[in-house]
Amino acid sequence: MGDELAVILAGGLGTRLRRVVSDCPKSLAPIDGKPFLHWLFLFLRQKGIGQCVLLLGYKSEQIIEYCQNGEKWGLSIEYSLEPKPLDKGGALRYALPLIQKERFLFLNGDTLLDVNIEQMFYQSRKLDSDVLIALRKWPSIERTDPVEVDKQNRVLRFGNPSIKAGCDGHWLVNGGMYIVKRSILEPLPEGRLSWEKNVLPSLLNDGKDVYAFEAKGYFIDIGVPEDYEKSQMEIPQFINSLSS
Repeated sequence: MGDELAVILAGGLGTRLRRVVSDCPKSLAPIDGKPFLHWLFLFLRQKGIGQCVLLLGYKSEQIIEYCQNGEKWGLSIEYSLEPKPLDKGGALRYALPLIQKERFLFLNGDTLLDVNIEQMFYQSRKLDSDVLIALRKWPSIERTDPVEVDKQNRVLRFGNPSIKAGCDGHWLVNGGMYIVKRSILEPLPEGRLSWEKNVLPSLLNDGKDVYAFEAKGYFIDIGVPEDYEKSQMEIPQFINSLSS
């Protein structure tokens, strides 16, 4: 097994899911009787992740009590507790002292995307990318960010609604999973900062090396109530298929 680092955003309020899961943070929402993080950790361990840093805010004590040091999943887990809501980019910048790897996986604690993480790390190192974004094809740009890339998979535009669909009628959209080069975090201002609206567009404007990696596997976002219901059967089936 590898020993790559994953930084997981798990501090959201989960407002969209509140009507079906009201007593715990979104990343602990039960999936077939076990918290979503349980399934996510199993997935990450299968994909070569050995260390995790969880970015926490809302009801952080519940997550820490459940996850402890990560030993039961074969992981080493540390925690970054934001002093106030910092948004995704701000929470990542705040956790910089805990991030000791030159490159790391950055992902949301409420989505699951089947992608070859080992290959993503390989591509990021080969290209020396500042950020490598996992993209997936999707028939709509509702609730997500469309991405335009060139023939070398370099990202040209991010999050612009004028980006057109491909000839198959699908857009390339943000899969919410990234390989990030640690050095890009150091110049970021401290405080509240949006990853998608501030950080990624500014990297493109500054001519940084932002590339895409297409993911063709299973995807689900449990933050959407209708997808949360589907996840009760789909996620355990998917995770169990990885080890069969």
